[in-house]
Amino acid sequence: MFLCSKPLESSRLLTKHFTPYQIQWIQAETPFHNRRERVMALAEKSVRIGWTYADAFKNVRKRLWFPRRDYLFATKDYQSALEYIQQCFRFAEIFNLTHSIVCHGEESSQVHPLDEKERPSGLTQDVKIGVIKFDNGSRIIAFSADPQAMAVYGGDVGLDEFAKHLNARLLWETAQGRVTWGYDLAVWSSHDGDDTLFNEFAMEARAACAALERGAHDSDRASAEPRSDAPPSPSKEERSPLIPHAESGIIIQHPPRLSTLNQFLRQSQVTAGQPPAFPGTSTAE
Repeated sequence: MFLCSKPLESSRLLTKHFTPYQIQWIQAETPFHNRRERVMALAEKSVRIGWTYADAFKNVRKRLWFPRRDYLFATKDYQSALEYIQQCFRFAEIFNLTHSIVCHGEESSQVHPLDEKERPSGLTQDVKIGVIKFDNGSRIIAFSADPQAMAVYGGDVGLDEFAKHLNARLLWETAQGRVTWGYDLAVWSSHDGDDTLFNEFAMEARAACAALERGAHDSDRASAEPRSDAPPSPSKEERSPLIPHAESGIIIQHPPRLSTLNQFLRQSQVTAGQPPAFPGTSTAE
């Protein structure tokens, strides 16, 4: 694990710089990584509450902890993508981590724009991307909403303000291919009407969590007088992926429970290799 002058997992450090719901987002992946499980996260949020700000810190920390592991951040426009890279670099300055950055700024990537049938055309165009490169081989790469710009990369993926993407379904399909080999995928947004793919995911997530909660309550009643040889009941944290926040809506930490994501995971489990090892865990079975 990367060592620096300020331990990035310090609770005191986090509470100094972030609100409670931001800390929840920063730390939400940890229990899954400790079990060597991939993370699929969905978050409904309000507008302008610093969600992407917290995500920038989370992924600077994650790139330093996990060598040669890229993060692909897609947002609504290029200016927002560039601001994300700038915020990541500011966190490196705040926490005295700039010596771990090889370079940062803008680069160009050639992509094939889509034709009227949403298929890659024979034409090429230059698309600007924001990049931070770390000395351990990891990168943070920020894109506008053009799915084709992301298509040539692989790594963890974050889809910012997903409800507001004009071509959300194609972006979602592209993101799935980027995380095939055991990488994490996070989707968060404020809502933009009822007819978005993000709202479809959120409705499925609420229904799944409600069913889980009902099942947990039924289980509690059935085990009111447990047998002496019965195994201990799981804690609420273990059995429910729901984390409520008054400020930010809800976080679904593990949306493989969503039917759309379940289908993807079933496919990826057949084709993907073993998930990457995480700090504090062993790859040995």
